[in-house]
Amino acid sequence: MDILECPLCLFLMCEPVTMACGHTFCRRCVGGYLPSKCPVCKERLKQRDVKSMKNNIMLISVIEKCCPDETKTKYQVQEKLKSNDFTEALRIANEGLHLVPHDQSLKVYRAEANWGLMHFSDALTDLDYLCCLRPNWTEGFLRKGNVLLEMGQQTDALIQFHRCLKLQADFAPAKSQIKKILEAEGRTVPEEGSCILQVVSEYLKGTCPITSLSGSQGPTHPDKQACGDDREGKGRREAHEGSKAKYDTGTECCLSLCQAVSFLPAAEEDEEMMMRKEDGHGRGESGHSREKTLSVLTVSDFECPLCIRLFYEPASTPCGHTFCKNCIERSLDHNLRCPLCKQPLQEYFKNRKYNPTILLQDIMTSLFPSQLAERKQVHETEMAELSNLTKDIPIFVCTVAYPGVPCPLHIFEPRYRLMMRRCMDTGTKKFGMCSYEHGKGFSDFGCMLEILSLEVLPDGRSFVDAVGVSRFKVLRRGQRDGYSTADIEYLEDLKVEGSELEVLEGLHDSVYQQAQDWYQRLAVRIRDQISRQYGTMPEKDENIQASSNGPAWCWWLLSVLQLDPAYQTTVLSLASLKDRLGHLRLVLEYFSQS
Repeated sequence: MDILECPLCLFLMCEPVTMACGHTFCRRCVGGYLPSKCPVCKERLKQRDVKSMKNNIMLISVIEKCCPDETKTKYQVQEKLKSNDFTEALRIANEGLHLVPHDQSLKVYRAEANWGLMHFSDALTDLDYLCCLRPNWTEGFLRKGNVLLEMGQQTDALIQFHRCLKLQADFAPAKSQIKKILEAEGRTVPEEGSCILQVVSEYLKGTCPITSLSGSQGPTHPDKQACGDDREGKGRREAHEGSKAKYDTGTECCLSLCQAVSFLPAAEEDEEMMMRKEDGHGRGESGHSREKTLSVLTVSDFECPLCIRLFYEPASTPCGHTFCKNCIERSLDHNLRCPLCKQPLQEYFKNRKYNPTILLQDIMTSLFPSQLAERKQVHETEMAELSNLTKDIPIFVCTVAYPGVPCPLHIFEPRYRLMMRRCMDTGTKKFGMCSYEHGKGFSDFGCMLEILSLEVLPDGRSFVDAVGVSRFKVLRRGQRDGYSTADIEYLEDLKVEGSELEVLEGLHDSVYQQAQDWYQRLAVRIRDQISRQYGTMPEKDENIQASSNGPAWCWWLLSVLQLDPAYQTTVLSLASLKDRLGHLRLVLEYFSQS
């Protein structure tokens, strides 16, 4: 049962709540006694977020299927406790312990019912046993201290609250109780946990010796406790007080309060005690029991409701539903509501903490390793297909982009949100850009862009800084999940040598000078505007054939001139630098005349 236990109370999970970090706890464990950081991964937790989280529906169904008797009994007891029907809650808890005697968490509810009935000695008996069984259970010592406080044993209660802070320095409920007790005695209590421990220790050292330290005598076995009426409860309280008075008169077992505090084990000792107890119960038997309990689960219990496949990186939403991480991301691209219950998920989407639910992953890894490996292989195959930069590359249909020229984009359509996310997830950070062409969808030639940075806004839109990398020719068009794709081949300029190279260099220098003259004749205001948007005009390359795309200034000039997209695409498609320079010369002559 270890895998289904709450990491805080170490009992069978009850009303599981999954935090933003991906770890899961009982609702009652985190509802009122939430630590400032996750006990497992140490990520900071917020009470506000926890209170808005709903129970994890997937994990509830898993626990109900694995442990039907325990779950049914707990729900019945909880309902009675909520309605303050403590007598009935006590009866159900006792019956549940007879039905499933290994479920120690029912003793927590029995103690709560006895507390409500003012059967404090019976509640203390259960809590004594549980605290010895779970020496790191902070809430257990708090409950024990509260019961002792109700019994008028203020000093013993203070020792239990002291123990809480030794286990968890920022445990607010224990701080509050200590502050209440000591301030009533006229003492000033600091806010810092370590300082509070010191103040409590000094206070206890100055108090009269005690002869009873509840819970120090080891666990009792309250399994045979039966539901009693008020007279029985009164008799038990009198018997408890009588035994306490008798114990107080003895001298052999007397402990001073300072000794009592020093007897509280340190955190390292607690871990050793817990390990010894677990070893004592027998790991082999526990493992066999867990395997038998989880064997009722099947692969169909762990299917994503969106893709109807085994979960891959299952992410749980604040409304309690679970989906594959990629599935919920795609769904939120279109609608910021849960696909199942329609609860708004704007805050969840804004935070973008789609951390996998660790407990679900652990269960699937334990039960279905081969199916999970197969599911992972399918995912990796899909990612490999998306990483191919010649086959089915994503095409952003917008305008003509050029090699080496910045291309800032504002992404808002769901299909292009998905495209950008996939480019980042695969690590390629590249996609194709083509202009629209009627009848074909997009032109036959385009430019590959590389993402330099991507800023996602709270509403899902994003600003993308990209730059042109290389030209390509479209061989085949396709579609994937709403956006266009294409099989492509990359274009490179043809190299020339000898006399042809000399002629080409002369033409290059002539057109470059022509471009500079045109640029310098522009008004200062226009030049400043061009510089802000496209940068300054690049310098002339020493080797005009060094780049497979030709000189950078040619593409800069084409982007500045804002020509007709069809004409821009024509120039982009040219594999001859000589032909490209010829087109630029004609364009510059036209602009110079106008």
